[in-house]
Amino acid sequence: MAAPTQAKDNLLTISAILRQGAARQAALRYERCVTLLNTIKDIVAVPSSLEGCRILLERISAELRAEQAVLILCNPLTRELEFVIHNQDPSIPKRYAEYYCDLDPTGLPDFVRGTGVMATPSAQPAVFDLKEVIDYRRLVRSEFYNDFFKAGGIYHDLVALIEAPPSARGAVCLHRAPGHKPFSAEDAAVLDMVAPFVKTHLEKMVSTSVLSASQTSEDAGVIVCDAQGRVLYCNQTARELCAMLGWEDGAARLLVEPSYLGRGLDDVSTLPADNRVEVTVSDIVLGQGEPGRLITLRPRQSWPRSWAERVKERFGLSEREMQVVQRVMSGESNREIAQALFISECTVKKHLQSIASKVGVRTRTAIACAVRQAAGLSL
Repeated sequence: MAAPTQAKDNLLTISAILRQGAARQAALRYERCVTLLNTIKDIVAVPSSLEGCRILLERISAELRAEQAVLILCNPLTRELEFVIHNQDPSIPKRYAEYYCDLDPTGLPDFVRGTGVMATPSAQPAVFDLKEVIDYRRLVRSEFYNDFFKAGGIYHDLVALIEAPPSARGAVCLHRAPGHKPFSAEDAAVLDMVAPFVKTHLEKMVSTSVLSASQTSEDAGVIVCDAQGRVLYCNQTARELCAMLGWEDGAARLLVEPSYLGRGLDDVSTLPADNRVEVTVSDIVLGQGEPGRLITLRPRQSWPRSWAERVKERFGLSEREMQVVQRVMSGESNREIAQALFISECTVKKHLQSIASKVGVRTRTAIACAVRQAAGLSL
């Protein structure tokens, strides 16, 4: 009796798939629905890990006959782009992250990071063909296409945007080379069916314990490390405390500059001792049961919390200039400051010139030094 029941359940599921496909005005053949059902079963069974993402991407690529594919993720703690690839040269995502993501006409990196809204063909987007959202005639004349897409053997691009609030975001990008068949409406409908299962997979990957750690009181500096000591997360308060204490050498430098996220902090005891900050370390569980450490920096009662007001008054800085100063003290680049304050890098440079003039120095390092002295926080 088990076999007929299972067959009936399969038919019901396939019927649901057919109805959803009709919503995209693409009729899915019965045979295609059968293979899609098997693909979905495989996706549901994969472990909620990066290795699971690789299996998931492989199955989706096979289902849609994509020659290469990439799953672009946003690390929920560091906000950095991460890539899971299938049948693609590893140098391609590396070059994309280092340079070409800034030239991407779709704005995909901003969507994945959660820092921008991507133009899509519907109010609740999930799946689209690249040709639906940009002028492809202009694209093929651009540096992005000729130096990146063309060099990577990419022409046809089918994308599924994945958004699982508040922290899981990503995009499945399926590629076919020039001269090959473009993705069909049926292909888009199939990816539309698969996207919710990818969303569920990404949701499971987000670590509840780490996210709760990142929501600790604003008065505390929070750093999360994995078992190897790699910094996974460092909040703004932690960076400010480290910067104001002058913790810029050795291991402590990891906590000051966002660019050091992901590198090793081998021993918390290497952090400089300071009686103005209490450092506590506790063991936590990261995603998939992996061990990690939560480092908390709490200012003691004697910590001069009004340093910002003193600096602002001493140099006659505006509110916006003070916001820039605080981020300079945290080791952020002009680009990171611009993204955080929703201004252009050109505006950041103008603010820095004004700050340097008011403080009476010329460089960013000199600004940080002068601010520390004015705040009475020099070691």
